[in-house]
Amino acid sequence: MIYPLLKSAEQLILKVQLWARTHRNRLGILAEYRPNGEVRFIVATQPQLMDVDNIGGCTLSVRGNSLIISCAQACAGIEYAITEFLRKGKLIGPGRPTTTIEIFRRKNIRHAHEMGRPISEDAKAKRRVRRAESANVRPPARFASVIEAALAAKAASGKWLILSERALQTAEESRYTDPDYVYQALIDLGHTAEHNAEHQGLGNSWAEFLGNLGSHDFVPNTSPNTIQRYYAAYHIRHENDDLCIAAHIRQGTGSARDCLRIYVVQPRKPGDPIIIGQIGAHLPTDERAH
Repeated sequence: MIYPLLKSAEQLILKVQLWARTHRNRLGILAEYRPNGEVRFIVATQPQLMDVDNIGGCTLSVRGNSLIISCAQACAGIEYAITEFLRKGKLIGPGRPTTTIEIFRRKNIRHAHEMGRPISEDAKAKRRVRRAESANVRPPARFASVIEAALAAKAASGKWLILSERALQTAEESRYTDPDYVYQALIDLGHTAEHNAEHQGLGNSWAEFLGNLGSHDFVPNTSPNTIQRYYAAYHIRHENDDLCIAAHIRQGTGSARDCLRIYVVQPRKPGDPIIIGQIGAHLPTDERAH
């Protein structure tokens, strides 16, 4: 359905956030706030291992002077409740069916490597030059190893950062050349989880928040085919649950010394900590298995 805006998009999004906080327990919903005025609602009882984009839900998106709502049939009650709230607040007018199918895509997420797009030899050479130049001007390292950096980040982050057994093992084995970056990435992940709890949401996607925080390249998911094919690699056992670690921060390509991946269990709701599943090597994909 498409609804005309009667007030500004900023006012509408603030009201949507207020509605989500007020009704999340009564209606049993979770909200994800994305860039460019997009909000995704899902039912909190959905399976934890599924990506938020691959399950039934309700997506609100501001396009120009209109609010477009795309909703799974099973979540029609969410659309009815939110539109009634917005109409009573005189934020939107009467709705009408959309004449075209609206395709909702995540913003600021790059899947070139996961989707198999080749990286030219020229591009690889330029990256090696940039890394060498950065190393020449880099200040003295604070940490001597990845495991030292990971343990320091855990101590500094408190309850907001959990290192799984596999994270500790892989950090111990990692020979990544920049442990200081590992420390900062983990610190920023813990800070994001804490900010998510204190503000009942980030206000945008994890990818955008972490990108603005420390220029981290955060990928929130991995292809379902890859996860199904390499189920054991993409799941960890934590507190008697199998948890998916498809989301990750990526840094560099190539050998284990130049390439870093920090795989995480992304919090499903504000107040949850972030769980680190693996620190080090790139997990196998449909295009790349090792």
